[in-house]
Amino acid sequence: MSQALHHYIGEREGQLVRNLQEMVRIGTVNPPGREYRAMVDQLAARCQALGLCTRIHRVPDDEVVRVTGSAEYPRYNLIARLDAGRAQTVHFNAHYDVVPCAGRWRFGSPFDPGLAAGALYGRGSGDMKGSIAALLMAVEALVATDAEPAFNIECSFTADEETGGELGAGWIVGQGLVDADFAVVCEGAAGTQVGCGHNGVLWLEVTINGKSAHASRPEQGINAFEAMAGVVRHLQDYKGKLCEYRRRYVDFDGQIRNPTLNIGGVFSGGAGDKINTVPERARFSLDRRLVPGERLAAVERDLRRAVKRAIDAQQIASYAICASLRIEPCVVDADHALPNAFARALQAVRRRGAGYRVTSGFTDLHYFVVEGGMPGIGYGVKGEHAHGVDERVRVRDLLLTARTYAEFMLRGLPGR
Repeated sequence: MSQALHHYIGEREGQLVRNLQEMVRIGTVNPPGREYRAMVDQLAARCQALGLCTRIHRVPDDEVVRVTGSAEYPRYNLIARLDAGRAQTVHFNAHYDVVPCAGRWRFGSPFDPGLAAGALYGRGSGDMKGSIAALLMAVEALVATDAEPAFNIECSFTADEETGGELGAGWIVGQGLVDADFAVVCEGAAGTQVGCGHNGVLWLEVTINGKSAHASRPEQGINAFEAMAGVVRHLQDYKGKLCEYRRRYVDFDGQIRNPTLNIGGVFSGGAGDKINTVPERARFSLDRRLVPGERLAAVERDLRRAVKRAIDAQQIASYAICASLRIEPCVVDADHALPNAFARALQAVRRRGAGYRVTSGFTDLHYFVVEGGMPGIGYGVKGEHAHGVDERVRVRDLLLTARTYAEFMLRGLPGR
């Protein structure tokens, strides 16, 4: 690694931490999508100070209403570009939204980040404002040391990844605002692993309609909750079959991965439910994760049939099945020049061999690889307790991630 870059980043540990703290203090909670404008304004000012050509894009309100049901919280995406006069461009993407908070934190609070034992605590510190801080520090180091990147650098800071990314990364790709040859999504792998894809996901919401009645005369009603419980019991057979050998995926490291189904991550009743009322409505969610090799259309057809069989077995007359999220699995060949080049940069910084993985969650990578048609990888800080109480990132990992991004920017891809 360039000693000048290495020294510059290492000397600015305190600044890196402060930059991340400033971002965490802006509570970009999604849903519903609070403080997005404040976040992109802060990031735009930072990018402009580094000499990047910067533009904020507001998603049209009608698109926001179509996806979220309301235009109360506008969506903004920021694109910034450093043109180095190179033939190739690499796009770095990071989302700035964070999930809601619950529980009591030991160090600081979700949006008043605290430092303890070499880690910064706060909502979004790991997922994924820490990666934004590391990325911008890498760009700053290049600019400040007059180092010439091996490619043009395009960055996007986007909304709504936590709810599927349609109005964030999906929107900028769909609008043709990404002008790059390769993509690095700043999450999906960490440490010595390079992310070469992610699982797919299908979210369904099942609504069972019954008939309300007084609890003292239950025979006059139809108990939607009991009917739902029967449907859930019936779906256990489908869930068990997901472990069949033909559905397995073997990751780059030889680890075997199966499709999964989570039942009831979200469940609710009707608006008028009371303890002394026969419930007239019951809703529950299905979260089906797809491994590479599965196709979304076939999986949705199969799952809907399983739900219908379970409903028919309970003799339920009125119901609804709605899809709220559909994402195809995404895999990039580990032998491609992009993951190989990034792995070499990673090895130079971490001084350990690098490996490849497909993450079991999902990221915005598929928008660039599947919809955008460009090779892409995932890599970011190694956050801990993401989405939970005491979410944190190690300061040392912030520094190493910033150095890795800078090293990759300096080295580029072979033959490019």
